[in-house]
This record gives sequence, structure tokens and C-alpha cells, in this order.
Amino acid sequence: MRAHTDASSQRLAADNAAQRDLQAAAHLLEEALTLLRADSTLLVTHTTKRAPDRLLRLPEVERLTGLRRSAIYEQMQRGVFPRSVKAGRRTATWPESAIQSWIADRLDGRPA
Repeated sequence: MRAHTDASSQRLAADNAAQRDLQAAAHLLEEALTLLRADSTLLVTHTTKRAPDRLLRLPEVERLTGLRRSAIYEQMQRGVFPRSVKAGRRTATWPESAIQSWIADRLDGRPA
């Protein structure tokens, strides 16, 4: 009877050790996946760095959009055209990205 009890307790101890090993391996895999996800989001952040935005003067905005000064300022007042940015006391400029986005919206059929 004693041999049977010793064998059962050894089997139980081995099963417990195997269970702990599996739990430790699962925990390590979870940590590795978490680190990989964090690295991939960092990689996306670094690779999608955008180029610096240029500021466009009115003649360039007119050329790109096909609108004249009066139409640009009228649409700015209505809130359908990007707002200008003051680059000096008498100089209005527009971020190139905002103008390109406005043009893309028009091309996609979104109303002004």
C-alpha cells in the first residue's frame, strides 16, 4: 500500500510541476506578444512620420484651387474653406496639408 501511495504522490507532484511549467510558459508568451504589439505600434509611428507642412501664399492657393481671392475669403467665412494662418502683419498663408485635404474632399464629391 505504501508503494502505491508513494507512486501517487510522485505522480501528483509531477503533474503539479508540469502545470506550473505550462502556466509559466503561457505567461512568457503573453509578455512576448505584448512586447511585439508595442514594438509594432512604435514601428508604425516612426514610419508614418509626415513631412513638414509648407505654408502657401494666396497666389499659390488660387492656382491650386482654381478659386479667386474673393471666393476663398467668402468660403472661409462660411467655414467650408481652411482658415488662413498669419505669417506676418500683412501676410496670410494656408497650410499645404489643409489645402490638399480640401481639394481631395472636392474630388471625392463632398460639397463645399
